[in-house]
Amino acid sequence: MEPPEPVLHNAIMNPQLKRELLQDLIDMYEEDMDIAILWGERCREELLSFELSSACNNADDDVEGEVNDDGTNSNRDRGDDRESSETRTYIPSSSRFGQSIRHFPLRIITNESYRRDNIVHTPPFHPPKSGASEIMIAHVCSVTCIEHVQWVLAELLFNDKKVGKASHNMFAYRFMHDGITVSDNDDDGEKGSGTKIASLLQMSGVENVIVVVSRW
Repeated sequence: MEPPEPVLHNAIMNPQLKRELLQDLIDMYEEDMDIAILWGERCREELLSFELSSACNNADDDVEGEVNDDGTNSNRDRGDDRESSETRTYIPSSSRFGQSIRHFPLRIITNESYRRDNIVHTPPFHPPKSGASEIMIAHVCSVTCIEHVQWVLAELLFNDKKVGKASHNMFAYRFMHDGITVSDNDDDGEKGSGTKIASLLQMSGVENVIVVVSRW
């Protein structure tokens, strides 16, 4: 019996790592096995491993930095964008709020066919039961594939300096693909926020949209 086909809708995962993980999931399959639980645990392990590796690499970068003429260590700005031949990496300006380090495939975020020209930004507003210094802005855009999701997130994080320095950029998205609803969300360090945005999208019955909420 052939295994079910696993599908990973992840806006930030390195494409090569995603392909390797998908193959691992297929290789794990055995007939009459409760594969959903096993696959879920394997994905959880991969996520934890990825976060630990990213944290270690980021710590090494902070320690090493660049050597000045006088021999002192000049640490590079934590918020600088890091690029490779395959991905562009967003590193939050501070580790204080538990935000995620995000990796975006260059083949997607530099591809004009995935460009979205209709990102709508709400006026700033204060969240309920918050202080006067706490501000939120919502960003909404139409999307019909995971590449659109990646492009929108990269556009906001890299090209809007205020969004890039936000304390949190939580988001949720929903779109239709071959008659199936594809959806996901991310708290970005603000516990439960991504799930709440996703619930609002579901209750509203909207499709083909991503909502990103920036909080300072």
